Amino acid sequence: MLTWEGTLLERGMELGKLIISGGGSEKQTEAIDLHFASLLDKNRTLLYIPVAMASQQVSYDGCYKWITDIFHPMGIRSIEMWTDIQNKCYEDIQTFSGIYIGGGNTFDLLDLFEETQFSDLIKEYVNHGGVVYGGSAGGIILGSHIKTCALNDHKPGYEGDYKGLDLIGPYAIHCHYEQSQHSFIQSLVHEYNVSVIALPEETGLSMIDDEMTVIGEKWAVLFDDKGWREVGVGSTISDTGHDEENQ
Repeated sequence: MLTWEGTLLERGMELGKLIISGGGSEKQTEAIDLHFASLLDKNRTLLYIPVAMASQQVSYDGCYKWITDIFHPMGIRSIEMWTDIQNKCYEDIQTFSGIYIGGGNTFDLLDLFEETQFSDLIKEYVNHGGVVYGGSAGGIILGSHIKTCALNDHKPGYEGDYKGLDLIGPYAIHCHYEQSQHSFIQSLVHEYNVSVIALPEETGLSMIDDEMTVIGEKWAVLFDDKGWREVGVGSTISDTGHDEENQ
């Protein structure tokens, strides 16, 4: 069976780069943010999408100050923020150096991406070599399944199928992970037949070409039908369900 990466390579496409953060403060995500910044062309503009947070609950001006305070010192001087993703096309996003999808309510974010067909644009952008950062909710939607967010996010009467953008192989992402959440994550593995990568705050993933590596300050935890195991910083996770320490 062809993998997602193999299919793209056969079609002559350049694989994109995905960075996922487990969440936390700017201090906690500093190593992950620096890694993301290192992948960007600093002569081009970064696109920031904060729409997972409702404008009635936060100030988008405050969101813009937050993102610029993080990335300006890292050499990313040009940042454009979109608070409306309606009626966009691939040509609108193809020139950005990268796309940062911020955190908030995962259910609302995925619904909005699907309603506006922005999910398809993100996939096309990645398929053409784009660099995408997903923070918390922004990272969860990049995985195969979003019910991992249910401990932190709520949407009464949600009628979606929980299917994410499916950009990281068979894995779902659980953010803000704590050890007390083991039973919840294991129940998802068995109910939905899905493997879950749990990321504490300060921990992230970097997927470049076909290699997914744990980055940040703490280990990740991989849950699948074999049980669970810690995956250390610098170790890779493959779609065979094994992890491997980089030497």
